[in-house]
Amino acid sequence: MGYNIEMVIDENTEVGDRGRTDVSRPMVSEEQFGKGKRVKQPSVRLKDYVTHTIRVSSLTSSSFQSKSSGTPYPLAHYVNCDKFSTQHRFFLAAVTTGCEPSTYAEAIKDEYWREAMRKEIQALEDNETWTVENLPPGKKAIGSKWVYKIKYNSDGSIERCKALLVILGNKQVEGIDYNETFAPTAKMITV
Repeated sequence: MGYNIEMVIDENTEVGDRGRTDVSRPMVSEEQFGKGKRVKQPSVRLKDYVTHTIRVSSLTSSSFQSKSSGTPYPLAHYVNCDKFSTQHRFFLAAVTTGCEPSTYAEAIKDEYWREAMRKEIQALEDNETWTVENLPPGKKAIGSKWVYKIKYNSDGSIERCKALLVILGNKQVEGIDYNETFAPTAKMITV
């Protein structure tokens, strides 16, 4: 049982006042109220946005609730990939299904990520990125974190799994961990 709600907007209203609308409510008896029977009103939080332009076609009301993500209106219900080429659709499918680990514990379980981490450590050692030093008394070493990315070919196939060891420089405190905020560097060829 639906109600017809009439939205009345005065044409002489200023643009800033367009969010305010008068809603005329039908007269209803108390037994008509209950779950799903109340008069629906637009949210005042959405008054600054155009919310009536998206229409969903050929979807049942039960398909609105995505059980896996918990998102009430998944983007996939409104975005159509029919205009993309078949090759680009394969690429989009590969990109959206790739699973990049967010922690070391997840990555170490997979041989591809273990190999990617081994290559990263080997590259850092080959480039002599660091030297092992003894810390001064009372000082702590800066932390590090692994970042994992899947690199794709243009056809959507996986080119490689890349692991990056990054230093958590955002944990440093100026004056305690460092004194300089900028260290200019130049190639000897340009000097």
